[in-house]
Amino acid sequence: MNTDSTWEHFGRKDPYFGVLTSPTFRSDQLSDDARSSFFESGKRYVDRALDLVREKIDPTFRPTRALDFGCGVGRLSIPLAGVCESLVGVDVSESMLVHARDNARLAGLTNTTFLKGDDTLSAVSGTFDFLNSFIVFQHIPPARGELIVRRMLDLLREGGVGALHFTYSYGSTTTRARHLLVRAYRDLPLAWGVRNLLKDRPFGEPMMQMNEYSLNRLFRLLHEAGCHTVYPRFTETGSFGQSVLGVLLFFQKRRMDVTEHG
Repeated sequence: MNTDSTWEHFGRKDPYFGVLTSPTFRSDQLSDDARSSFFESGKRYVDRALDLVREKIDPTFRPTRALDFGCGVGRLSIPLAGVCESLVGVDVSESMLVHARDNARLAGLTNTTFLKGDDTLSAVSGTFDFLNSFIVFQHIPPARGELIVRRMLDLLREGGVGALHFTYSYGSTTTRARHLLVRAYRDLPLAWGVRNLLKDRPFGEPMMQMNEYSLNRLFRLLHEAGCHTVYPRFTETGSFGQSVLGVLLFFQKRRMDVTEHG
C-alpha cells in the first residue's frame, strides 16, 4: 500500500480527520467549535512537550528554528511557530500543505514555510534546533521511517533537541484474532473496502497503516548521531479496537563519553 497516496487522499477529502481520527473532525461534521478544539489540542501538546524538554533535557532550552515533520494542516506547526523565530513544516500531501499555509495565514503568522516531503527531505535546507513529529511515523513503514529519522538527525544542530513519537507494540489487551483481522485489512483491499461499506464510508477510502518500530534500532540511530541524552515518555492509543503502545522520545544532540571504564 502506498502510504503517500493515502495521505494525499485524506488531504483532499478529510484533512482534519486525517490528523486526528475522531468523527468530530470529518469534513462533513467539522464545526467552528470542533476546528477551534482541534488547534487548541495542538497548542496543549506543544506547551507540554516544551515543558518536558525543559524539565528532563535542558532547562534553558528555547527553540529558534523548528522542523515539524508530518505537519498535516498545521495543528502543531502553528503553536510551534508562535514560540520560534521560524518554522518549517513538511508533509507528503500537497493538499495538506495548502490547508497548513491557509491556517498559518489565518493565524497571522509570517515565519512559516511548508514544504513537500520525501524520504530524504530533499526540499529542506539549513539546520534546526528543534525537531518535532507526533503520531506520524506510525503511518510510515519502518524502513522508510528510519531513513527519514537519520536525515532529521543530520539536520539537528549540536545542542538541539528533538521530540519524535513512534509506536512499537500492540498492547496486551489486543487479541490474536483482532491482530490477524487488522493484517487482513492491510493485505486484502477488498476486505477493507467491505469494512468501509459496513461503516457507511466510501468503499475506496484507504486504510491508515499502523507500523511498529524497533526501539533497539531507534536508540542506535540516536546513539550514532551523537544524541546521548534521551528521555522516553510512553503513550498508549487505540486503533481498530486495539491497544497500541508508543513512546515519545525526547533527546538532545550532545555527545557524551558513553564508554565504560573498569
